[in-house]
Amino acid sequence: MSLGLYLKGQFAQKEGAPEKRVFDRATLEEFEKWLSNVAFEELEWTQWTEDDEGNPCLMMQLHPGAEPMMLSNCEDGALLLAAATSSAGPGYHIFVCDLIRKMGQVHKLEWITDDEVEFYDETGYFETGDKERLYEEFATWIGALTARVQELSRDGAKFHLAMPFDGHQFDVPEPILTQLGPRTMEWLEAVSQEPSSGFDIFPWWEDGHGAEYHLGRAVCYMWNAVRWRDPLTENEAELLQSVLTHLDLAYNLDPDLKYPWQEWFEILSYLGCQYEQADMVREMAGRAGREEHLPVGYRRHEVRKNLGGGWSVVIPGDFVEELEEGQTFLAFDETRNVRVTCMSATDTSGNSLSAEDILKKIKVFDDPLKYEQGAVVGRAYFEEVTEPDSAFFMLRGVTAASGTFTQVTVCFELDEQRQWAIDTWRSLDHRSSHWPKS
Repeated sequence: MSLGLYLKGQFAQKEGAPEKRVFDRATLEEFEKWLSNVAFEELEWTQWTEDDEGNPCLMMQLHPGAEPMMLSNCEDGALLLAAATSSAGPGYHIFVCDLIRKMGQVHKLEWITDDEVEFYDETGYFETGDKERLYEEFATWIGALTARVQELSRDGAKFHLAMPFDGHQFDVPEPILTQLGPRTMEWLEAVSQEPSSGFDIFPWWEDGHGAEYHLGRAVCYMWNAVRWRDPLTENEAELLQSVLTHLDLAYNLDPDLKYPWQEWFEILSYLGCQYEQADMVREMAGRAGREEHLPVGYRRHEVRKNLGGGWSVVIPGDFVEELEEGQTFLAFDETRNVRVTCMSATDTSGNSLSAEDILKKIKVFDDPLKYEQGAVVGRAYFEEVTEPDSAFFMLRGVTAASGTFTQVTVCFELDEQRQWAIDTWRSLDHRSSHWPKS
């Protein structure tokens, strides 16, 4: 349930041209270079992948609160452009439409919209440029979404509302999570009745790059990406600096917006740098500290990280996260780390092994720690590791479900962290193992 663009593009055919140009990897790389230059300030990252037929797909993240935009091949060799925009807001939708129109002009592309074959802008904006209708479509969408969530939430479940899925589930007590902070059930009920009261969950609501855009981008980072401690990597330091830059730009454009003063000052303390507005931010943070205030930042709490293949694990929200050699998940801080590798398990005929058979084949220890949660079972043991320049404890474990298993190590320095290591290992879960069998 989302709003977005699903367009088909083709090169304008020149009269007498010998053949129709196709959208191969080289052509998509031209688009990547152009888009990266034109949208340099907005671009988060680009990534190459493949579709089911092995065709190249270019993924581009243009806002921290949006799903990646995808460029790939259609079956007939034309260009497919897909961009879900509802999580970021109508301002982002306008930006993407303007960007791809410019790309079409520069590269002589013709964009095809056809409802019958599902190539269209769901808001109608790409075809009409009607901003009033665009905002009405977003209001209708958020009203319908909150009404639906209100129906589903009666069993006490939590919902990530209008949040792009990046593989994390945040652990906070509030029932409704948005990328600009949690909301209450009372808020949900109010928005289902009056959608305009829910516009505050979109980080890019207004058209253009005004103060609201910069503040929305900064707060989006702060809620979802910032680790609330001193940076441990260059990327973390760059992220904190980006937050400061957007806060500065927003304040210079409109000092009367509602700013997260305490968190702004907190980030300044992490970077420890000279900052022109430090005294002002410190003063405003002190005033805000006397008010009731929910600290910004989901990563102040634990998060559940999706590892792929149905597996997930709970880690501290301020851990650095990386992939080692493309398959082992690594999360760490200065004294602890967690490594998880997910694998499939079949017999010689290609049939899935049961969890019990997997554990029989992987000998863990004579008297291991044991863990069972429904169809998910695990075994683990502790060892003490002494190296020339360090000594630490390590939990080694295996957790299995039908046809799949994970190997995990949890390293820590203090004996009192032993229970944390056990809890981390036991948090490994396999989602599909809990689905009812048909």
